[in-house]
Amino acid sequence: MEINYWAIFLSLAINLMKRYSSKLCSLILLKVYTKETQEITEYRNQLKILREEKNCINPMDNFAKYALVDRKINKLIDKLKENKSSTQSERMKLTMYINVVFTIFTILLSLILIWLNYSKPVIDFSSLLDKSNMNEQSIFFPLNKMLAFPNKTGNNSIGVSAWLLIVNRFIDIIINKINSIKLLKN
Repeated sequence: MEINYWAIFLSLAINLMKRYSSKLCSLILLKVYTKETQEITEYRNQLKILREEKNCINPMDNFAKYALVDRKINKLIDKLKENKSSTQSERMKLTMYINVVFTIFTILLSLILIWLNYSKPVIDFSSLLDKSNMNEQSIFFPLNKMLAFPNKTGNNSIGVSAWLLIVNRFIDIIINKINSIKLLKN
């Protein structure tokens, strides 16, 4: 039984990267995009000072001063919300760009894997069969040509295209089982 370990490893990496690209993107954004701007920090400090000042003022005795401080707090909160929304839109754009890069990278890796393994199977089961009757025997009888695609010579082999689908389904099953175990524990 011949096994192309390089193709197996690369197909696992491709499918895991495809599956977890959004989490990788979030991780990258956490590392790159965590710093607050100086303006936001200044607004938060001013807001903290104004709230302390507002708590010290009695609204019944100094209503005018209390209302003035309250309006200043509302203006700062509006500025913070505006700044936060612009930061979120920038972050969403960056997330989209990183996801596009991951998708393109995954597609390129898949195409390279298919190109490099076009004529050779990922797994060949021919050595398991009797050598005298090998042309007549087929392990995957109705599906042998489809599973061997794009490899045209192998009757008892799994080609790279079918292998990518098999690995994708295998990872789906494993992740669903892990998630169901997590739900049972909770």
